[in-house]
Amino acid sequence: MLGALVSFRTRALRNETADAPTPSVPADIPVAHRLNEAAAMRRMLPLCLLLLACRPPGYGKGGVGGDDGSDPATDAPPAQSDGPAATSCDHTFRLDNHASSTSVWLTGSFTSWGGDPSNGAVPLVLGVDGGWTVTQTFNAGDYQYKFIVDATQWIPDPGNPNSVDDGFGGINSVYTCTP
Repeated sequence: MLGALVSFRTRALRNETADAPTPSVPADIPVAHRLNEAAAMRRMLPLCLLLLACRPPGYGKGGVGGDDGSDPATDAPPAQSDGPAATSCDHTFRLDNHASSTSVWLTGSFTSWGGDPSNGAVPLVLGVDGGWTVTQTFNAGDYQYKFIVDATQWIPDPGNPNSVDDGFGGINSVYTCTP
């Protein structure tokens, strides 16, 4: 079979027409060379498939433990406690005895004393019990604040005895966040 293929290919390469140039190399050498290349390709194909089918160590394991050579005892992330260390406080502000008011906002040093919500003041929500409430998150520290009732009346928190002079003849309430 190989001999017939070489003979067929040789005749095809010689292109047995009279006006075809005569090759300077015997016609059967390119055929043999191509057959050797084909054999080499057939030997390389299983190797290529094997390499493609193999996964690198630790593939799909996220790089922690497994067969990638890492030690799960030393490479594992630190163990989580019951929760992250507290670095902030959530505090609920409440203003009672103003149920008939149309709006109540919270402002202070944490909002750059914004005089309305468009400038940073935080709107409180009127509850069914008539109290206005909002919960705000703070980083550790001291914060001065006031309520703004109906967009015109600035009042300190009547439920908070901690206060300081506001510098304008009144007082600011003080909230201290200690996580």
